[in-house]
This record gives sequence, C-alpha cells and structure tokens, in this order.
Amino acid sequence: MRFSAILPFLGAVSSALAAPNPVSESVSNATALGIDVYGPIPGDAVRAREGHWTAEPGTQAWAWIRAQIDLGNDHGPESKPEKRQQYANIGMSMFVGDLCTGQAVWWDNVLYGYKYYTTINMFSVGIRYRSLRADERLEFSRGNGFDYCATHLYAMERSAPVGCFNSQLVNCFRIGFIA
Repeated sequence: MRFSAILPFLGAVSSALAAPNPVSESVSNATALGIDVYGPIPGDAVRAREGHWTAEPGTQAWAWIRAQIDLGNDHGPESKPEKRQQYANIGMSMFVGDLCTGQAVWWDNVLYGYKYYTTINMFSVGIRYRSLRADERLEFSRGNGFDYCATHLYAMERSAPVGCFNSQLVNCFRIGFIA
C-alpha cells in the first residue's frame, strides 16, 4: 500500500520539474547577468545618436537588446512608467547575424515616416512591444553610396511578428501607413 501512494507523488514531482519555463532564454540570460530587462539600456551600449544604440555580442547592452524582442506586453512590469519610459508603441532592433545574433542596433522611439538606418549591413530584425497594425507597413531598404536608405527592398504589411526574423541585407527601415 505504501509503495502505491509514492507513485502518484513522484509523478506529480516529475511533471512539475518538466513544466516549460514561461521565461525565454534571452530574458533568463540577461537576468542572470544582473540586467534589468525592463529598465534602461545598460551603460556599455554605444549611443550613436538620439534613440539609437549599438552593442557588441557579449556586452550587457547586447543581452538587453536581445531580451527586448522576447518580452511580451503581458510579461513583467514594463508598462509601469517608473520602470520604462515608452515614447513609441514599437521597438526595433537589427542584427548582423541570422536569428538575431551578432552586433546589434536598437531603436526604442520609432516614429511613423522616419527612416532609421545603420551603416552596418544587417541580416535579421527584431520587433518589440507589438506586431504591425492592420493599416501599417514596415519597409526595408539598403544603402547605395552615402544614402543608406536608397534602394527599397521589400515591405511587410500587417504580418510583421513580434520577435525575431531573418532578412536579406538591410541598412534601413521605415514604418508608415498603407495608402
């Protein structure tokens, strides 16, 4: 009798141990480094200009940028004003490597109609906070000479997901409205 009582208990313990972790790996990694993923970008980020940061792999800023992609709107205290000043409804990052790896850039204050660019060739994109709305369009370009947004490549309408996706070589993006 005692042995049969232990089996359900062990089954419950093993199922609790095998439960999936609701926190993504990038958020766990950043948190393990002591990074507040809901706070401001860490101090080792390089400020290129207002609202535009760069970071190298292995830095706290890179871990923070990568974690931003995996934070959902329903996770954590990011909506509390004292934790995060959100000036826009969408955050964008671009990475040198596939699947959001390698050197990264981050824009937290994306405005409609403004072209955001980097001089570095990027091959993956991360979107934070929300997906595109029904009347929005995300356009990608690459450089030609000194104009880093000269050659229009493609646009995504209503289908850009929150998270990371691979892209062809891009230097520039713009969010606008579908005409």
